Parts: sequence; structure tokens; C-alpha cells
Amino acid sequence: MTHSARPGLRAAGLISALCLSALAAPVFAAEHEGDIEVGAIGGQLVVDPEAHAPSTPLGYKIFEGNFRDLAGGLYNTDDPGFVAEEGALDQHGALLTFAGLGVLQSWNGSAWVTSTAAVAITIEDVLGEVTTFSGSGVSAGASSFLAQISGIGDIHEHLDFDLTGADRGVASAYLITLTLGSLTDVAASSGPYAASNPFHIAFNAGLSADAFEGAVAQLAAPVPEPETYAMLLAGLGLLGLARRRQH
Repeated sequence: MTHSARPGLRAAGLISALCLSALAAPVFAAEHEGDIEVGAIGGQLVVDPEAHAPSTPLGYKIFEGNFRDLAGGLYNTDDPGFVAEEGALDQHGALLTFAGLGVLQSWNGSAWVTSTAAVAITIEDVLGEVTTFSGSGVSAGASSFLAQISGIGDIHEHLDFDLTGADRGVASAYLITLTLGSLTDVAASSGPYAASNPFHIAFNAGLSADAFEGAVAQLAAPVPEPETYAMLLAGLGLLGLARRRQH
């Protein structure tokens, strides 16, 4: 005759499992701090599913990298990486891809502007194919594979980002815009997940920490409402009228 586990033992096991689950999230976050976390909600890929990263007024998440971290050279970095914790992605074996959007932007000391032709950023995918971001747009590589979802539903991948061009030594900051997609396999033309919303990666390239964070803060600054502009213009008009009356 078999006996089921005593209630006390079952309760103890449940409590242990809950405790381990509670500890796992902080450990995962600490190990991958600064990386871009990926998940899926309702069949769509989502970056930063736990909403830790800052956002632009349009809702684009903002992540950071540094071309002077020296890990891969003076003008190269493999951060931020891309991670998904165990079970976050349920389409095991599917491929995640990336695509560039818009143009490469540079920080001119007071605003983000389209970069000159003297600088570019490249991303090398896991097969060695290169996508190039420049002031004239994005030139996609023959492939843009990010990672393959493991059998336990996670990923952890770091791609190589390179700053190129004659002006790459000039202290500045750079901004690229990406979206993530999926493919069922290498021969497929579609995948199991809808593409993620666009997101930004801002790279420091020689600015002080304060100057770089100031540039990033500009991305997250709220855009004034039309009513605010109207009030500002009305105020300036009244100020001009008052000055004319003084003369």
C-alpha cells in the first residue's frame, strides 16, 4: 500500500519552490543588468517586458552601450546583450532576428541629429553577416540572426557593434533604432512571433558620463502638448506687446 506525502512535507516543498522562484528573478536581473531582456506577450515579441528601461515619448525603450569600454577594442563593444529568462519564449528552436530602422543619429552637444557620412555603426550577426547604420539609412546584411530559442525557452546572445569611419575618434554619442522579429527556421520567410515595437540603443563614444546621460535624458524628455506651445506663443506675444507700449 502506498502513502501520499504528508501535508507538512507537501507544504514545505511548496514553500521551498516559491522561495527559489522569488530568488531567481533578482539573480537573473543582477547577472544581466544592462542587457536587453526579451519576452513574448500575446504572440508578439516584447523588449523590456518588466518595464525597467526608460522610454521615449513615443514609447521606444532606450538601452545603452559604450564604444570606449575596451572589451573588444577602442571602437567595438558587444554590449548590450540580449537575454530571455527560462520559459519566456515558448517557440523552442525558432530564430530571433533583428532589423534596423531609420538613420544613424549623433549627439551634437545639444540635440540628436542625422550623422554625417564620416561615421557609421555596424552589427555583426551570429553568422558573421554585417548590417550597417549610417546617416543615409540602414544597409541590411545577407542575414540578421540574433539567437535561437533554446529547449527551455531562453536566449543569451551578444552581438558585435563596431563604430567605423574617419570621424569615429571624435567624442560623441550615437543612436540606432532596432526591432526584433522571428523565423521558424533558417529557410523560413516568417516566424511564430509578431515583430517587437522599435527600440533605441544609445552608444557613448568618448563623452563624460554626465554628458552622455544628459544626451540620453533628452530622448526621454516629454514632448510639449500643442496647448503648451499655444500658451508659450501667447505669452511671447503679450511680452512683445508690453515692450512696445513701454517705448
